[in-house]
Amino acid sequence: MLKTQGTEQAKPTQVYAISLALLLIVWLVCFADTLWSMVTIWLRSDTYAHGILIFPISLFLIWRKRRHIKATALQPAYLALPVLLALVIVWFFANAVAVNVVTQLAVVLMLPVLLWLCCGWQQVKLLRFPLLYLLFAVPMGENLVPWLQDITADITVFALQLTQIPVYRDGLYLSTPTGLFLVAEACSGIRYLIASVALGTLYAYLTYTSRLKQAVFCLAAVIVPILANGIRAYGIVLIASLTDMKHAVGVDHLIYGWLFFGFVIFIMFFVGGFFADKQAQASTSGTADTKPLPKLVLFSGALVLLLPLLTNLLLPPLAQQPRFQVQPLQQSLTPVADSVMLPKFTDSSAELAGTWQQQQHKIWFYAAFYQHTDDKKLVSWHNQPYQAAHWTPASAERRQLQVANQQLSLQEMDLRAANGQKRLLWYWYGSGDFFSADPYLITAMQALGKVLHISQHGSFFAISASYTDNPEQARTALNDALSQRMELIIAANTTAPDHVELAKQVSQP
Repeated sequence: MLKTQGTEQAKPTQVYAISLALLLIVWLVCFADTLWSMVTIWLRSDTYAHGILIFPISLFLIWRKRRHIKATALQPAYLALPVLLALVIVWFFANAVAVNVVTQLAVVLMLPVLLWLCCGWQQVKLLRFPLLYLLFAVPMGENLVPWLQDITADITVFALQLTQIPVYRDGLYLSTPTGLFLVAEACSGIRYLIASVALGTLYAYLTYTSRLKQAVFCLAAVIVPILANGIRAYGIVLIASLTDMKHAVGVDHLIYGWLFFGFVIFIMFFVGGFFADKQAQASTSGTADTKPLPKLVLFSGALVLLLPLLTNLLLPPLAQQPRFQVQPLQQSLTPVADSVMLPKFTDSSAELAGTWQQQQHKIWFYAAFYQHTDDKKLVSWHNQPYQAAHWTPASAERRQLQVANQQLSLQEMDLRAANGQKRLLWYWYGSGDFFSADPYLITAMQALGKVLHISQHGSFFAISASYTDNPEQARTALNDALSQRMELIIAANTTAPDHVELAKQVSQP
């Protein structure tokens, strides 16, 4: 009697396991390209190399709960279908414009939703930490770099002034009597912060049972590496100043940084260990309430995952490619060769670069155009409004201008070079005939156009001028130049749908 009951109970459990495995296979096949893009970043980037370990760690944490899993009820939840559909739609739109971090987040978040759909909310609640820990596998956080650079510079300047070392700060450049220092992207501490948060969150989960202690330690895992990186940067400037720039420069400071970070993490874990909680052994007795699994769960889940593929098959391709009307704008420019004054857009369908003379100022102009059907990204990390290797921002401000009878939103950057040169930069993006300084809005409009097969070509425009002391003079010159030539810029961005010539054939200076 007992043997027969055990056999009957094992059968629906196996059905759940097989169904979940099949859904995961469909998920893996449908989003293999997105998953592979994560792997390539892990392999090439030191900042995100820890991502290789996240999935094995999550699987280990799930395996530790194997007895609890067996004792937890299995029940399909159709409420997970709308959530899964929303994630697939988000992935579909983000993938249309190759916003990798959004596609990767959507794909990883599908895993707990698939478990919820197939096995029920109780299983998701039981495994919530191992499932959410998978988010650390997504390479993200680069947008924090400018903010971390500013904090590092603030801490360094404060510490130098505290120790009575003269320092002058201009943007991210720090000048002391012995040399000039730049708080570069590598000095932002982003890799230390990401590694600390990933390790600290895991440590808090394994060491504490109190939610308050877990939250406090996770908060410390964020604050401590930021402060430690500022102290590290101060130490580098101090050592370089005391040794007449002979030590703690070049590759040295990166090596010292990792050693210092390892020491800080050790101290943080050592101190945290004094407050460790005794891990209580939860009861796993009892029989799980396992209900029969309808075949509709597997079918509906697979259908939602396959939705992007089916949509692409049903939508017809674009019949025509637009051509940009750039000749009048091109003729008004004095062409220039490659210069550090120009933005860096490496994969555009076409670009224009040149100068205008506006009173006593030389106005640098740059435009990049992107065909709707080109598999290229207008907004991406390698497309730079200014060349970061030569310029560092001292300030940034969003501006609204009334130009050529339309409201124009643009981004203003006050830039500095290592030689002390100052420059004011205005730039904005375009999607179709709509302009905005908000790259996220433009990316969303581009995604909508690509998914719905509506022609939404992309564009980027930038004008800049150097100045000596007063940025208002450069600002006035930029405003006058833009007012006089905005109609040409709008005309250049207007497309002629009856032509199919590629823009590069007509617009290269």
